Amino acid sequence: MTTQEPGVNMKTQEVTISELEVIKVDKKKIGKKLVELRGMRTQKEVAKAINICQSTYSMYEKGERIPSDEVKKRIAEYYKRSVQFIFYR
Repeated sequence: MTTQEPGVNMKTQEVTISELEVIKVDKKKIGKKLVELRGMRTQKEVAKAINICQSTYSMYEKGERIPSDEVKKRIAEYYKRSVQFIFYR
C-alpha cells in the first residue's frame, strides 16, 4: 500500500516540460478525453494500434496513469489530434 503525502492531490500530476515551466495535468480529465476520442472502438483495438497493452490503455482512461511522451505521440497520431489537444487542454 502506498501512502499519500499531506496536501498532495492524486488526481493531478505535475509534468515538467522545461526547467522553468511546470504544467499540472488532470489525469481524470485526460482519461475522459481518451474515452471520448475512442468512441465505438474497443480499448483492445486502440491499444494494439499504438503498441501497448489493453490494461495500460485502460489505466490511462481511468486516470490512473499518464502515458510517456512517446506513447502520447502515438496516441495523438492515432486520433489525428495534437498532443497538446489531448493532454494539455
